[in-house]
Amino acid sequence: MEETTEKNKVLQIIGNNIRTLRLSKCMTQEQMAERLDHSVNFVSLIELGKSGMSVATILDICNILDVDVNCIFKGLLNHRVKDKDQKLIDNILMLSKEDRNIIEELVKHFINKSNK
Repeated sequence: MEETTEKNKVLQIIGNNIRTLRLSKCMTQEQMAERLDHSVNFVSLIELGKSGMSVATILDICNILDVDVNCIFKGLLNHRVKDKDQKLIDNILMLSKEDRNIIEELVKHFINKSNK
């Protein structure tokens, strides 16, 4: 019974993360379902934490939402990053690939500048 409760908690966290990421991209469940080639009900069940999914589906979701897989598992991973740093990372990961590339170039610029 305890194992089932833990699994449900994990599915709820993953589902909530997917929902938050989807909404941050201004995408509807219908749009997500269409791009995943699944039903809207399937997307809804995932976001509610009522259904698991395959690794392939997780990767598809990451590609559709243009996010790193760590965003999907936020709150479940044991590695520790300072809160301030984690917030910065989370915010960057929610940006578009183009915007992340711009930030990467800015960081490289600052690193090069500080090494001179």
